[in-house]
Amino acid sequence: MATNYTMNHAHCPITNLTHSFDPLDLSDPFPRLAQARREQPVFYSPAIDYWIVTRYDDIKTIFRDHDTYTAANTISPIVPFSATVKQLLAEGGYSPEPVLSNNVPPGHTRIRTLVNRLFTPRRMKSFAPAIRAIADGGVQRLIGRAPLDIVAELTYAYPAHVLLHVLGVPDADVPQVKAWAGNRIQLYYGRPTADEQIALTKNLVPFWRYVVDLVAEKVLRPQDDLTSDLIRLRAGDDSVLSLNEIASCMITLLVAGHETTTAQINNALLHLLSQREHWVALCRAPESIPTMLEEMMRYDPSVCAWRRLAVSTSTIAGVEIPAGANLLLMLHSANRDADVFPEPDLVFANRDNLKDHLAFGYGIHYCVGAPLARLEMRILLETLTRLLPDLRLLPDQAIEYSRNISFRGPTSLYVAW
Repeated sequence: MATNYTMNHAHCPITNLTHSFDPLDLSDPFPRLAQARREQPVFYSPAIDYWIVTRYDDIKTIFRDHDTYTAANTISPIVPFSATVKQLLAEGGYSPEPVLSNNVPPGHTRIRTLVNRLFTPRRMKSFAPAIRAIADGGVQRLIGRAPLDIVAELTYAYPAHVLLHVLGVPDADVPQVKAWAGNRIQLYYGRPTADEQIALTKNLVPFWRYVVDLVAEKVLRPQDDLTSDLIRLRAGDDSVLSLNEIASCMITLLVAGHETTTAQINNALLHLLSQREHWVALCRAPESIPTMLEEMMRYDPSVCAWRRLAVSTSTIAGVEIPAGANLLLMLHSANRDADVFPEPDLVFANRDNLKDHLAFGYGIHYCVGAPLARLEMRILLETLTRLLPDLRLLPDQAIEYSRNISFRGPTSLYVAW
């Protein structure tokens, strides 16, 4: 495929992208993506065997056309599982099913309709007092301890405590579940070596068993949480939703539902504190926090790329995409497309089309947890601006990102006040 692409598109002005673009290097992708949007908006990356799509309109069209571009490959590992890994998973009873982000109609429609009934703004607001208490307690523990790494001390665990509370996971299990979730991201979205893949898999099996046991416990003793809500909606009927499908939903949410929010909070803090006038403005007018959060998700989304699989041959931006091709949709590139967002590399909280960003995806697979993510990020920023208005970044620190294709956020942020 790479050879044909080079031959058929030798006239492209920046053919060096095909081999020089590193899809796992998230340290500073924006200049290269801007160049691609201008000159080669769709190109093939042999490093991962994916076609890279960079422009807003093309990505939105792909999201909309779920018949031509299926979501079936969304959670496929970049490095295919070895025979040893497959054996470990089989022996461990690892059996999640496609349910949300990697599911297709009609199965996706059935499950998504049920899950949508849980993640409503009204239901999320019922968790607001508990979320506010988690945020307040987390920030209070920082006072008197500066300087420190706010990722390690607050933002790494905060979304996990929120989500696990919402899903009904005991607080004592948060550190272990958070560690398991991080392992899953590296296994599916990174490029682990053969030995690393085996080690990560050994952590994935107990994660799955934990989720299966959690669902079984909620069947016996339902509580006021979303896992119990799904079990109530099921009403004992596998044709509505099976217990294995509920467990599959839970393991998906336990990864996507807090790792992404951790990264988005870190991205927001990095840019708000680097461009301090925006932080000062939020401290003076905290009612503007929801709008600024939308701009932060446009400016630097934590879910920076998502995937689709071409069911049939198609053409995107003049480039023929063969049937069976994998597509990597660069959401952080789409969100800086000047044809949609003027002066995209600048932060403006008063954009008329802020909510047109693609940080939560688009179409039938739009992020089901968006209401919860918006609520918990708003509450944490309200708490930080109230209790630590003098928060600032320590100078001359290296901002680092983990190597993967989809999730971007600083791994540490050293701050003082």
